[in-house]
Amino acid sequence: MTESELIGELKKSADSLYENHGSQTYEELPKLIPELNRQLQELVELSADMPDAEGELLRQKVRSNLQELLTAYRCVDRLALADLLCYDISEELAVLEKLKTGGGGN
Repeated sequence: MTESELIGELKKSADSLYENHGSQTYEELPKLIPELNRQLQELVELSADMPDAEGELLRQKVRSNLQELLTAYRCVDRLALADLLCYDISEELAVLEKLKTGGGGN
């Protein structure tokens, strides 16, 4: 799955949560987690090639967002989960896509 495809799937899940169809999303989201994990791990690895401060900031952001994602999922905080999927994590995947295509991190 490409970064763009995963972003699309995450945004669909977020839309479902925003529309209060959370039970369906809670069943489907675990299927996306392995791919999300793989891509975010790739982003962390590629961030090693970025300037020190920029790479460290990106790695901290990824860790923080994953912790927030886990907390929101466990606490059934649908709005926080939707926001993380739609904005923060999708943004990180877009950065990965740019890094892989040589477009830079920002």
